[in-house]
Amino acid sequence: MLRYQKNLVSLVTPGWNGRPFVHRLLDSILEQTYRPIQYIYVDDGSTDGSSELVLGYKDRFLKAGIDFTFIRQENRGLCGALMTGFQYVKGEFLSNPEYDDFLFPTSVEKRVAYLNSHPDCAVVVADAWVVNEDCVENRSVLISKKNPNRFERNHFYQCLMSNTIFNAACYMVRMANFDQTHKDRKLIPYAFGSNQQILLPLYYHWNRGFIDEPLSVYVSRRNSLSNKNDDFSDVVKRDLAYQSLLFSILDDIDMLDIDRQLYKERVQINVQKDFYLFGEKYGNADFARDAASFLKEKGEPLPNTSPKKFQGLLFRYLKTRLHW
Repeated sequence: MLRYQKNLVSLVTPGWNGRPFVHRLLDSILEQTYRPIQYIYVDDGSTDGSSELVLGYKDRFLKAGIDFTFIRQENRGLCGALMTGFQYVKGEFLSNPEYDDFLFPTSVEKRVAYLNSHPDCAVVVADAWVVNEDCVENRSVLISKKNPNRFERNHFYQCLMSNTIFNAACYMVRMANFDQTHKDRKLIPYAFGSNQQILLPLYYHWNRGFIDEPLSVYVSRRNSLSNKNDDFSDVVKRDLAYQSLLFSILDDIDMLDIDRQLYKERVQINVQKDFYLFGEKYGNADFARDAASFLKEKGEPLPNTSPKKFQGLLFRYLKTRLHW
């Protein structure tokens, strides 16, 4: 049976070429009001000198009473970097803030307090400000958008439908639960979807809590996946890849086969709604017509094609970034 250092929070950050901005996250960890903290930074083959910058914080972390571990490896992608970092985790709680976001000083303290007072929850999620990289002080947009579902404790279906918060700086998990659902602390080596892999199995088995307060800042960068202008084939391929990932996650969760098939069908319906929207947006009438036929057969209404409503499963997913 695995043992966890009581009250210890392990923070794991995967990073690649983040020299211009990673200092914001590092400074914010130093400013945390909570102790004890174990900080693990996995440099995934950076070439811009960011590894030297991170290592330059070592003495500051130690002086602040933070256990600091730095790992440098050849590039394995986001999931590969996280899996490396997870092997070093000793804490009772885990959070894995990304290297371009940053935390408010009470971020760790308030999430630990929530989990300690809600033993039925395997995960707690806090709100965050969404900002542009050119003006991180302009904080007017909340990542939750005050979605009324944000307080739902049984959050699996919302997560499966991408109607949730995926930003890694927002959530904290209980390691005893994580190790029950993630054998050997492994993730499927996709190029994306690490947060979905972490959260979906936990949400299926346990409750999820929510703190209705922004405790971190999500920084939108120009070269992130969410800001790419893809062509028709790109968005279709990415949606199919995301469907494949969700199917793989569902296959790994211990549930009744009949439930698994129902969830897969629901994902497939969402993807077909995206395909209808893609056909309309890119002027591919045949593609839109095929998707419409599928949805009609399933008794599903067509999605709203107005620009403000053009937010299918993929476009909600794209708010989780793929940096490398």
